Amino acid sequence: MSLRRYFSSVLTLTEFELRKLKHDSSQVWLRSVQPALWLVVFGEVFSKIRAIPTGGISYLQFMTPGVLAQSVMFVAIFYGITGLISTSTP
Repeated sequence: MSLRRYFSSVLTLTEFELRKLKHDSSQVWLRSVQPALWLVVFGEVFSKIRAIPTGGISYLQFMTPGVLAQSVMFVAIFYGITGLISTSTP
């Protein structure tokens, strides 16, 4: 795949997702529920347990980068699947 075609595909998928979010803005809120759930509920519960050594920082500070990376990775995987399906159909 050429670099030009790659960027064209990325921009097409970006435009597709932005149009979808424009028509259904609740998706932004729904996509933020999982990270918020992990940070607020599980982060607070696990910080009380103190079973995992975090090196002197709070458990929320320890857990936040992983939760954010997980959220970005899931979104990227679903966009990749959407792009794979849309490019393979005639």
